[in-house]
Amino acid sequence: MPTLFPSNHSYFQVSGSRVLGKWVPVETESVFSGSIQPARGKDLDFLPVGRKDKGSIKIYSSTVLQSAEEGSDHSGDIVPWGGRRYEIVTAFPNQSDILSHYKYLAVDIGGVVV
Repeated sequence: MPTLFPSNHSYFQVSGSRVLGKWVPVETESVFSGSIQPARGKDLDFLPVGRKDKGSIKIYSSTVLQSAEEGSDHSGDIVPWGGRRYEIVTAFPNQSDILSHYKYLAVDIGGVVV
């Protein structure tokens, strides 16, 4: 059956725990089917203040991904793309009977993907 999002992409769910008082992050790799492209124009208006000047991408997928929660310690899923790492910061659910999917905005958090 054909799909609207034919490309598979890796992403990392970030969790962790405190070990001797120090936060130790753990990244778990998974795969989603979707489309990734640079974010431009009005998409940038939906990014949190302070993250608008970073490089950003938009992601379309039917997979539920985690976005960062502003004002909390919860980080968004990390998506490697174009040799960089991007954190998902905003999610737009588009749930309908015809084509349910999510649009995500992610910002460059640095780090080169090898």
